[in-house]
Parts: sequence; structure tokens; C-alpha cells
Amino acid sequence: MKVLILGGHGTLGTAIVKELNKSKKEYEIITAGRKSGDIQVDMTSKESIEAMFQKIGNVDHIVNAAGSATMAPLENLTQEDIKFSLNSKLLGQVNMVLIGSKYLNEKGSITLIAGIIKEEFIKMGTMYALINGAVASFAKAAAFDIEKDIRINCVSPSVFNESMVEYEDYFKGVKPVPVEKAALAFVKVIESDINGEEIKVY
Repeated sequence: MKVLILGGHGTLGTAIVKELNKSKKEYEIITAGRKSGDIQVDMTSKESIEAMFQKIGNVDHIVNAAGSATMAPLENLTQEDIKFSLNSKLLGQVNMVLIGSKYLNEKGSITLIAGIIKEEFIKMGTMYALINGAVASFAKAAAFDIEKDIRINCVSPSVFNESMVEYEDYFKGVKPVPVEKAALAFVKVIESDINGEEIKVY
């Protein structure tokens, strides 16, 4: 099975690749990122996404472990901050479903990423809360709405233990999880019949 992992060289993406390689099933893994991976793609550009799939062809599973948003006090958010956040973490994932589904084999799956901040609010995390909530709702609605015989889900992890050195000041009071636990949730979605679900890893 051919698996495309967006953000495959990041903390989460690397962990997902590791867990897939440990699976009893055989996977052909393609990693993609803006500046790293087997192929480069700009998720904010429909043209870039189309060009990527033209190069790699059809896949069986699409996993998104990429996307970022601005962390800033609410009063300091600019229109540029809002547009960047929406384009990177929300519209990029929406486009990956709209475009990627055309290149997804029947019975395949698309797994998006949301996150804990939509439920456990943190200072300067309003854009993440907005987008994580939107992504989770979109995944469920898209799975219900799409006619093609594919599955669409999202994984919502907490902050990772491995990232707490960098983000500890932001995530005070939030229980972190090992990135391996989140990676296993993505593998579970690929290897199961789960559809239209938000898998929380808190």
C-alpha cells in the first residue's frame, strides 16, 4: 500500500513513518513537505498539490501531520496572522481532501490533524482552537458527504512530551503525550475501517 505523509520529517511525521515501518503490513511510504521529504509541496497552493499528485500518482492513504498557526495574544492578531493560520492549517487540509481524494484509490483513507487546544484552551492559542475545531468538524462532515468509497478521519493529539522543552510555557496544565502514542493512532486509522471519526489522543 502506498502512503503519502505530509510533514513526514517533522516530530509527528517521523514517528508515523517509524510505526508504519514496524507494522506487519508492507507500505510504500512517500514523505512530503514544504522544504523536506521525498517530494516538496505547498499545501496552501492548489497548483502545488495537483503537481505533487501528478508526480507520485495515486495513493492508498494520505496522512497529514503538517500545518501551523500563529500563536499570539488575541488583541495582537493581525489580518495577516489570521490568513496565514487559515491557509496553512485549515485550507491546506481542506484542499488535501478536495484534491487528494481524486488521487486516492478506492477503500483508501485520508487522515487530518486537529488538536487538544480546541477543548483545553491555552493563552495565545485562539487561532489553533478555531482551526482545530474546524478541521475536526470538516473531517466528520466530509466523510458523511463524499460519494467516493474512501474514509476520512482526523486525529486530535495533545502536545507531545518531545515538544515540551519548546512549548512548556504555553501548555501549562495540559497533560502531554508521547508522540509514539499519537503516531499509533494514525496507523490505527489506516489499518482499520474507522470513518468519520475524531480520534483523541489526550
